[in-house]
Amino acid sequence: MKNALLGVAALALAAGMASARPTYTIDFDTDAAGNVIAEGTTLSNQYAAWGVNFVPNVLSGGDWATNTDMTITSIDVGGGYQASYGNILHSFDGWLAEDGDANFGMYFDSAISDLTVRFTGEFDFLSEVALFDGQGNFITSSLATGDGTLSSVTFTGLSTAETAVVLPGWFLDWVGVVDISFTPVPAPAGFGLAAMAGLAAARRRR
Repeated sequence: MKNALLGVAALALAAGMASARPTYTIDFDTDAAGNVIAEGTTLSNQYAAWGVNFVPNVLSGGDWATNTDMTITSIDVGGGYQASYGNILHSFDGWLAEDGDANFGMYFDSAISDLTVRFTGEFDFLSEVALFDGQGNFITSSLATGDGTLSSVTFTGLSTAETAVVLPGWFLDWVGVVDISFTPVPAPAGFGLAAMAGLAAARRRR
């Protein structure tokens, strides 16, 4: 009986452990369903099935743009771009038409544990990503490191971040987003039907 109860306890422990979630990579070539994204598409909710939506111009006033370009393209690109990147976010002509510093928000359905944003562009750009929790409280921010060909920001060990505000360069810097990777925080699994059934059976046999 003791061994049976220990076995049930081990099963319950395994069932209660956090269940891993996949890492998603937004490459702007295909959407969350695997459909090819057409040249010139405007990014918005193509990755909603992965638990994230994009909203431009989340910062207002001062020098922030009111018309941040959210075009997905592999043709209308500036310096630094390489064909191996495929589609990127932010067209060159769109950048020329912006009325301030580009910015957009990534709103996640649940907290994420890590995030990487990779940029390409020209000039000495300073791209930045800032993270906020579900109540809009600031968590942390980081400037991208790298060069005009490829630069990136990476966060790990997160637990409460649900919003990322992306600042791809300044007004005078054309910067495109190459790709974005993120992992939702592991979800705690329930006690488990198998564990509960096993426990009940063990108690009946006592």
